Amino acid sequence: MKRSVCLTLAILLTLATSAIGSAAELSITATVEKVVLDNGVTLLLKENPAFDIIALSLLTGAGSVHDPEGLEGLTYLTQRNLLSGTHTRSGQDLVVALESLGIQLQATASYDYSAVLMQATPSAFGPGLDILMDMLENPAFPEAEFERERHTGLAEYESLYDEPINAVLFGFLEVFYGDHPYRYSPYGSGEGLLAATREDAANWHRYIYQPEKMVVAVVGNFATAEILPVLEDRFGRLKDSFPGTPVPRADQKFIYPDEDRQLVINLPTQAAFMVIGYPAPETFGEDAPAMAVINSVLGEGMSSRLFTEIRDKRGLAYTVLSQYSDRLGPSSLFTFLATHPDNVDEAREHVLLEIQRFAEEGLSPEEIAWVAGQKRGAFIRQNETNLSQSALLAVAELVGFGYQWVDEYLRFYEEVTPEDITAAAQKYFQNYTEVLITP
Repeated sequence: MKRSVCLTLAILLTLATSAIGSAAELSITATVEKVVLDNGVTLLLKENPAFDIIALSLLTGAGSVHDPEGLEGLTYLTQRNLLSGTHTRSGQDLVVALESLGIQLQATASYDYSAVLMQATPSAFGPGLDILMDMLENPAFPEAEFERERHTGLAEYESLYDEPINAVLFGFLEVFYGDHPYRYSPYGSGEGLLAATREDAANWHRYIYQPEKMVVAVVGNFATAEILPVLEDRFGRLKDSFPGTPVPRADQKFIYPDEDRQLVINLPTQAAFMVIGYPAPETFGEDAPAMAVINSVLGEGMSSRLFTEIRDKRGLAYTVLSQYSDRLGPSSLFTFLATHPDNVDEAREHVLLEIQRFAEEGLSPEEIAWVAGQKRGAFIRQNETNLSQSALLAVAELVGFGYQWVDEYLRFYEEVTPEDITAAAQKYFQNYTEVLITP
């Protein structure tokens, strides 16, 4: 059983921010049943007999952004150790039991969330749920396993900076966010990973899995009348046992400076790697749909403006793209470019020109409609599985919009106007942060 800790919410936030379409044509939530247990756990159930799989997405509103100061990476370490063993099963016992049942289970850690994702056949779901509850209620955090996972985590953290592409991206996060905890990847920091103890992880597990923080969405081939009492019994017995330490990092206000910033890093590379980024609305902010449309036109795919103007027409880049970075808090839209060192200045000039075009020219209704259709198709493809639907429902509920928001969100991109594009670009594209790695 692979222990997987995701660095991004590839299943979670990407799905949420890719939603587009017409609620009249497509509904994810029409048959969802919601139950809130006495201890605060929220259950979402959706029957889908078309696929003979039951998917469970357990999300909790505790991510790496909440890591205690000096213990950056604690959420990551805690999640990695979820499969290390319980007081009744060793790590090997867990792996053998899950694999013998054909169950896929992984623990994930990201900036704003932690999650456990499970897929099982209907006959294996009950035994799989018992194993999951054992992991949640009775984690042992064996010392030897904890040290092994710490060593693995440190190796993975250090490997992030081995490649110039990763180095420039993580360097950008550090400069862009300054003292804000988003500066760290979910892996944390080398110092934080070294400082964390087994006791820290055991207590932090109790913080992550506080019942009132949890949403459990189950989608698949089941009868609600049969599975609901089982879920109520299992999750209803969870209690808040967090002792109060380590202390979660307090919410920190992010103030972006009103000036351009540049960091140049000289490394023995043959190519130059450049990231230029601007502040952007948080994932669920009112300006998010407009920013997502801008990003699609700017740098998503081979038909994007950056690819067409900088790579195809001028040959100024080996690769060029943009990304709207998903965060529940302060976010960014950034461009990434790899080029010959001699082309850096000219390439930078054209990147900035393409970004400012949105503030000066906006987009036409036809261009926005094209993006809306593209997003709608992606949404349909990405939400064909029970797991993707359960994750999407859990995200919407966890952030406070309610699961019904999923269907409401389907129309958001279609409602973006040319004026929204211009206003968002003028609001956010004022001062940029640049990180350049060059010989």
